[in-house]
Amino acid sequence: MTASTLRTDRLILRAPAARDARVVAKALNNIAFSRWLTVVPFPYGMTDAEWFIRECHRGRFVAWFIWAEDHFVGTIATDDGLGYWLAEDAWGKGYASEAAQPVVDHYFETTDADQLTSSYFDGNAASQRVLTKLGFVDAGPKSHFSKARNEEVSGRRMVLSRQRWQGQRDV
Repeated sequence: MTASTLRTDRLILRAPAARDARVVAKALNNIAFSRWLTVVPFPYGMTDAEWFIRECHRGRFVAWFIWAEDHFVGTIATDDGLGYWLAEDAWGKGYASEAAQPVVDHYFETTDADQLTSSYFDGNAASQRVLTKLGFVDAGPKSHFSKARNEEVSGRRMVLSRQRWQGQRDV
């Protein structure tokens, strides 16, 4: 399944394109936030970005690249649950919540899934706030392997049920 283009007031979320590899590689090659991610290695280079984009085109991942006008902001996906990251210069601007809401809506509108899961590493208060704002509830501890750290990291599993999502939309 290819990601359809989604829009918010400030953002455009579109399918990854080969031309984006350089900007993605530059943004992800930053241990300040790759340390908070599970599957992203550090260092992160062009080969990694090109592989990810190819896999998106092959349908392995349902992902969007997030853009604020012509500025690359980050990536959001719903392959193994909701996952996202923002380039460091995009932090603190509300982009994660703004991008995540239409992605969550798209997920429930285009699947028959009863729930959407996500998770965050302990200490990542920003991700915890985003997920809580979206209506996710804590479902207990979850250990994650972080490629960038090359170690198991404790975290929390979060769940958003279809019923809860629908209830939030009806308000």
